[in-house]
Amino acid sequence: MRVLTFLLLLHCSFAQAEKVLLIESYHAEYPWDASYVKGIEEVLTSTAQLFRFQMDTKRLPKDQFESKADEALSYYYSLQPDVVVLGDDNALNYMLPRLYKEPISIVFLGVNSNPRYLLYQYRGEAKVTGVLELPLYIKSLGDLSFIHPERYFKVRVMFDSGVTSKIAAKHIQRQYEMIKDNLGIETEILLLSTRSEWEAAIMGAEADGVAFIIIGLYHTLIDEGGESVPSDLVLQWTNEHSTIPLFSFWDFSVGAGKTSGGVVLFGESQGKQAGTLINRILAGERADQIPITIGEQGRAIYSTTEMQRWGLKPPTHWLPID
Repeated sequence: MRVLTFLLLLHCSFAQAEKVLLIESYHAEYPWDASYVKGIEEVLTSTAQLFRFQMDTKRLPKDQFESKADEALSYYYSLQPDVVVLGDDNALNYMLPRLYKEPISIVFLGVNSNPRYLLYQYRGEAKVTGVLELPLYIKSLGDLSFIHPERYFKVRVMFDSGVTSKIAAKHIQRQYEMIKDNLGIETEILLLSTRSEWEAAIMGAEADGVAFIIIGLYHTLIDEGGESVPSDLVLQWTNEHSTIPLFSFWDFSVGAGKTSGGVVLFGESQGKQAGTLINRILAGERADQIPITIGEQGRAIYSTTEMQRWGLKPPTHWLPID
């Protein structure tokens, strides 16, 4: 009798659990996803259960994105969640057109683009809020000016040619145009598609007068055969072959055998902010009444190993991670 009572209570608890569906642009092993999922799980109310679907758009060719979004929509219908979370730009761009007529609350995170046009274009029953993610370019350059002994120097910012990279690069270019006459730091922004292009940009940086390289995203590069190049191999090769110091915009690129540091974005913070929004919605607030926010300020971190390798001294407010 006791066992039966326990099973009934267990069944009721699951039946009453609120369902949160996270549709990720990328894949579970991607460090950014792992980090923000951890943040969501840390703050998500105990009455909710998190379900995940990965679109895998870092590794799949673009012509498969639509079919992957259709799979995500089918999963949404089978699950019937209380809240949908869209992780990063691809999930928002592909899923909002499929979900905007649904009576569902949506929270996005890790989105680099300005979503206003998309939200205006796809207005329906869905109620949307979320967290924007923008590279901390001005803060990064300000701190790098303390590291470099001369006032005027050149920085090469390197991205792959994925959707998120293009949006982030455009954001950085706008900021650079506003401050270039006052900052005294020349910024060159590269969007690269192939492994060979990436390697050539690394090997030629010193000859081009570049003082520092800032690594953006490097996860959609392809090799000569059109196959996706594993991101960890790209970063490892970059660390081993660069003849000038490397810095980063994202925390997962900093560490021994990676880049030296930077004022970085970190997924866990975005996840916690998104998790807080989810909790507010589950508690009864309307998603469209909660303002869209910009992610909390990044943190300044460095690798002791890499800074020593280059003979550099980090700003006093940077925190060591190793």
